[in-house]
Amino acid sequence: MATSTLLQYLQGTDGNGDALGVTPSNRRQVERFIASAAIAAGDVVCLDISKTADGDKSLFVTKADTSAGATTLTIGVALDAATAANDEINVVIRGLCKDANVATGGAIGDRIVGSSTAGRATQYASSSTQAILGYQLEAAVANVADVWIIKQF
Repeated sequence: MATSTLLQYLQGTDGNGDALGVTPSNRRQVERFIASAAIAAGDVVCLDISKTADGDKSLFVTKADTSAGATTLTIGVALDAATAANDEINVVIRGLCKDANVATGGAIGDRIVGSSTAGRATQYASSSTQAILGYQLEAAVANVADVWIIKQF
């Protein structure tokens, strides 16, 4: 189910002064997909273009892995975990995502792309052949960083 991308609220805090956190009002877009296999929260996911039925190619997601052609079409970061195939999963396809699976290193503003480690993004290099998925908002430590996802579709 598609989320609204209309901006409805500009305040960063509620009436009590408490921070609102990461919400669609902060220009984040989340879409719901079906997992093709187990996926952890924070994993970088791609459309599962290995599916036989054309409609399923845009309905199912799996961990992104650039070592195989069918798992290179990165679209975002899993917000929650799918413990098994056919579980429904929310994916950030645009905007802020906290605690994404990103290779350790890099810096604020570094571009990220899929990698050959399933579910993990890595810093863009001039030799990269993947589309840029987004930007790091902090240095990745222990393979975790906040990121900004660029909408891919």
